[in-house]
Amino acid sequence: MTEIIDNNTLMDLVIEKHNKFLGAFKSEFSELENKLETVKKQTDDLKKEIETNETKIIVLNEKYFLYFHQAKKQREDLFKEVIEKMQQARSPNVHEVTRLSARIEEHEKKLQNSRNIDDEEKSIVEVKKLLYDFETEARKAGISVTSKAIIDKLNEANESHKEFISIQNKPKQDMGTAKDFDKQAEELEGRHNWLKRRIESHTNALDYWKKQKGGIKVE
Repeated sequence: MTEIIDNNTLMDLVIEKHNKFLGAFKSEFSELENKLETVKKQTDDLKKEIETNETKIIVLNEKYFLYFHQAKKQREDLFKEVIEKMQQARSPNVHEVTRLSARIEEHEKKLQNSRNIDDEEKSIVEVKKLLYDFETEARKAGISVTSKAIIDKLNEANESHKEFISIQNKPKQDMGTAKDFDKQAEELEGRHNWLKRRIESHTNALDYWKKQKGGIKVE
Protein backbone atom coordinates (compact mmCIF):
# COMPACT_ATOMS: atom_id res chain seq x y z
CA MET A 1 0.00 0.00 0.00
CA THR A 2 1.41 3.34 -1.02
CA GLU A 3 1.08 6.23 1.44
CA ILE A 4 0.33 9.55 -0.18
CA ILE A 5 2.04 12.46 1.57
CA ASP A 6 0.48 15.89 1.17
CA ASN A 7 2.55 18.99 0.47
CA ASN A 8 2.48 20.35 4.03
CA THR A 9 3.67 17.06 5.50
CA LEU A 10 6.39 16.85 2.88
CA MET A 11 7.54 20.36 3.65
CA ASP A 12 7.54 19.55 7.38
CA LEU A 13 9.84 16.64 6.69
CA VAL A 14 12.14 18.81 4.58
CA ILE A 15 12.17 21.52 7.27
CA GLU A 16 12.89 18.89 9.94
CA LYS A 17 15.76 17.56 7.85
CA HIS A 18 17.34 21.01 7.48
CA ASN A 19 16.87 21.73 11.20
CA LYS A 20 18.58 18.45 12.02
CA PHE A 21 21.55 19.28 9.81
CA LEU A 22 21.74 22.82 11.21
CA GLY A 23 21.70 21.56 14.78
CA ALA A 24 24.57 19.14 14.13
CA PHE A 25 26.59 21.58 12.05
CA LYS A 26 26.14 24.51 14.45
CA SER A 27 27.18 22.37 17.41
CA GLU A 28 30.37 21.25 15.65
CA PHE A 29 30.97 24.77 14.32
CA SER A 30 30.78 26.28 17.83
CA GLU A 31 33.13 23.64 19.25
CA LEU A 32 35.53 24.07 16.35
CA GLU A 33 35.48 27.85 16.65
CA ASN A 34 36.54 27.60 20.31
CA LYS A 35 39.36 25.22 19.39
CA LEU A 36 40.47 27.49 16.56
CA GLU A 37 40.53 30.56 18.82
CA THR A 38 42.55 28.63 21.41
CA VAL A 39 45.10 27.42 18.86
CA LYS A 40 45.44 30.89 17.31
CA LYS A 41 45.99 32.44 20.74
CA GLN A 42 48.58 29.80 21.60
CA THR A 43 50.32 30.49 18.29
CA ASP A 44 50.30 34.27 18.79
CA ASP A 45 51.54 33.95 22.39
CA LEU A 46 54.30 31.56 21.33
CA LYS A 47 55.44 33.80 18.46
CA LYS A 48 55.59 36.78 20.85
CA GLU A 49 57.65 34.67 23.25
CA ILE A 50 60.01 33.67 20.42
CA GLU A 51 60.51 37.33 19.51
CA THR A 52 61.08 38.27 23.16
CA ASN A 53 63.62 35.47 23.66
CA GLU A 54 65.47 36.30 20.44
CA THR A 55 65.92 39.88 21.69
CA LYS A 56 66.86 38.63 25.15
CA ILE A 57 69.50 36.29 23.71
CA ILE A 58 71.18 39.16 21.86
CA VAL A 59 71.14 41.34 24.98
CA LEU A 60 72.43 38.58 27.30
CA ASN A 61 75.21 37.65 24.89
CA GLU A 62 76.44 41.24 24.96
CA LYS A 63 75.64 41.72 28.64
CA TYR A 64 77.93 39.12 30.18
CA PHE A 65 80.92 40.28 28.13
CA LEU A 66 80.15 43.85 29.18
CA TYR A 67 80.06 42.81 32.86
CA PHE A 68 83.42 41.05 32.51
CA HIS A 69 84.82 44.20 30.94
CA GLN A 70 83.43 46.36 33.76
CA ALA A 71 84.85 43.98 36.38
CA LYS A 72 88.26 44.18 34.70
CA LYS A 73 88.15 48.00 34.65
CA GLN A 74 87.14 48.18 38.32
CA ARG A 75 89.90 45.73 39.23
CA GLU A 76 92.54 47.69 37.28
CA ASP A 77 91.51 50.97 38.93
CA LEU A 78 91.59 49.43 42.40
CA PHE A 79 94.99 47.81 41.88
CA LYS A 80 96.41 51.01 40.42
CA GLU A 81 95.26 53.00 43.45
CA VAL A 82 96.67 50.47 45.93
CA ILE A 83 99.99 50.05 44.09
CA GLU A 84 100.46 53.84 44.00
CA LYS A 85 99.87 54.03 47.76
CA MET A 86 102.28 51.15 48.36
CA GLN A 87 104.94 52.77 46.20
CA GLN A 88 104.59 56.03 48.12
CA ALA A 89 104.89 54.13 51.39
CA ARG A 90 107.76 52.05 49.95
CA SER A 91 105.93 48.90 50.95
CA PRO A 92 107.69 45.64 50.08
CA ASN A 93 104.25 44.08 49.39
CA VAL A 94 103.95 46.06 46.16
CA HIS A 95 105.82 43.36 44.25
CA GLU A 96 103.35 40.67 45.39
CA VAL A 97 100.38 42.85 44.45
CA THR A 98 101.92 43.44 41.00
CA ARG A 99 102.36 39.67 40.60
CA LEU A 100 98.73 39.07 41.66
CA SER A 101 97.59 41.66 39.13
CA ALA A 102 99.40 39.84 36.31
CA ARG A 103 97.86 36.49 37.31
CA ILE A 104 94.36 37.99 37.44
CA GLU A 105 94.89 39.58 34.05
CA GLU A 106 95.52 36.13 32.53
CA HIS A 107 92.11 34.97 33.75
CA GLU A 108 90.47 38.22 32.61
CA LYS A 109 91.66 37.54 29.06
CA LYS A 110 90.06 34.11 29.20
CA LEU A 111 86.80 35.59 30.50
CA GLN A 112 86.71 38.19 27.73
CA ASN A 113 86.67 35.32 25.23
CA SER A 114 84.50 33.08 27.37
CA ARG A 115 82.32 30.50 25.62
CA ASN A 116 82.60 27.51 27.92
CA ILE A 117 80.67 28.03 31.15
CA ASP A 118 82.72 25.47 33.13
CA ASP A 119 86.05 27.06 32.19
CA GLU A 120 84.54 30.47 32.92
CA GLU A 121 83.46 29.47 36.43
CA LYS A 122 86.89 28.00 37.16
CA SER A 123 88.51 31.30 36.15
CA ILE A 124 86.08 33.27 38.32
CA VAL A 125 86.91 31.08 41.32
CA GLU A 126 90.62 31.68 40.72
CA VAL A 127 90.12 35.43 40.37
CA LYS A 128 88.18 35.51 43.65
CA LYS A 129 91.03 33.70 45.41
CA LEU A 130 93.59 36.11 43.96
CA LEU A 131 91.47 39.10 44.99
CA TYR A 132 91.34 37.75 48.54
CA ASP A 133 95.14 37.47 48.48
CA PHE A 134 95.28 41.03 47.16
CA GLU A 135 93.17 42.31 50.05
CA THR A 136 95.46 40.47 52.48
CA GLU A 137 98.60 42.03 50.98
CA ALA A 138 96.99 45.47 51.05
CA ARG A 139 96.12 45.08 54.75
CA LYS A 140 99.71 44.12 55.49
CA ALA A 141 100.68 47.51 54.05
CA GLY A 142 98.04 49.22 56.20
CA ILE A 143 95.59 49.74 53.33
CA SER A 144 91.97 48.67 53.75
CA VAL A 145 90.28 47.67 50.48
CA THR A 146 87.39 45.51 49.36
CA SER A 147 86.92 43.64 46.11
CA LYS A 148 83.20 43.07 46.67
CA ALA A 149 82.08 45.29 43.76
CA ILE A 150 84.38 43.40 41.39
CA ILE A 151 83.20 40.01 42.64
CA ASP A 152 79.56 41.10 42.35
CA LYS A 153 80.16 42.12 38.74
CA LEU A 154 81.84 38.78 37.97
CA ASN A 155 78.85 36.97 39.48
CA GLU A 156 76.44 39.07 37.41
CA ALA A 157 78.39 38.21 34.28
CA ASN A 158 78.31 34.52 35.12
CA GLU A 159 74.55 34.57 35.84
CA SER A 160 73.90 36.39 32.55
CA HIS A 161 75.95 33.79 30.69
CA LYS A 162 74.06 30.91 32.34
CA GLU A 163 70.73 32.52 31.48
CA PHE A 164 71.94 33.00 27.89
CA ILE A 165 72.84 29.30 27.65
CA SER A 166 69.49 28.25 29.14
CA ILE A 167 67.45 29.99 26.42
CA GLN A 168 69.76 30.15 23.40
CA ASN A 169 68.09 27.15 21.69
CA LYS A 170 64.55 27.91 22.86
CA PRO A 171 63.45 30.08 19.88
CA LYS A 172 64.41 27.30 17.46
CA GLN A 173 62.52 24.71 19.53
CA ASP A 174 59.49 26.99 19.89
CA MET A 175 59.51 27.71 16.16
CA GLY A 176 58.89 24.00 15.55
CA THR A 177 55.96 24.07 17.97
CA ALA A 178 54.61 27.23 16.31
CA LYS A 179 54.68 25.47 12.92
CA ASP A 180 52.69 22.59 14.43
CA PHE A 181 50.15 25.10 15.77
CA ASP A 182 49.93 26.76 12.33
CA LYS A 183 49.32 23.37 10.69
CA GLN A 184 46.66 22.51 13.26
CA ALA A 185 44.97 25.90 12.76
CA GLU A 186 45.03 25.41 8.98
CA GLU A 187 43.29 22.03 9.32
CA LEU A 188 40.71 23.43 11.72
CA GLU A 189 40.06 26.43 9.44
CA GLY A 190 39.40 24.09 6.50
CA ARG A 191 36.68 22.27 8.40
CA HIS A 192 35.48 25.55 9.98
CA ASN A 193 34.97 27.19 6.59
CA TRP A 194 33.23 24.09 5.21
CA LEU A 195 30.80 24.07 8.14
CA LYS A 196 30.17 27.79 7.70
CA ARG A 197 29.17 27.24 4.06
CA ARG A 198 26.96 24.29 4.95
CA ILE A 199 25.21 26.24 7.71
CA GLU A 200 24.54 29.13 5.32
CA SER A 201 23.26 26.71 2.67
CA HIS A 202 20.87 24.88 5.04
CA THR A 203 19.74 28.17 6.61
CA ASN A 204 18.81 29.53 3.18
CA ALA A 205 17.05 26.29 2.27
CA LEU A 206 15.18 26.31 5.58
CA ASP A 207 14.04 29.90 5.03
CA TYR A 208 12.84 28.93 1.56
CA TRP A 209 10.69 26.02 2.75
CA LYS A 210 9.31 27.93 5.73
CA LYS A 211 8.13 30.67 3.36
CA GLN A 212 6.66 28.08 0.99
CA LYS A 213 4.75 26.48 3.84
CA GLY A 214 3.56 29.86 5.05
CA GLY A 215 2.06 30.54 1.66
CA ILE A 216 4.69 33.07 0.59
CA LYS A 217 5.68 32.50 -2.98
CA VAL A 218 9.44 32.30 -3.34
CA GLU A 219 10.95 33.02 -6.72
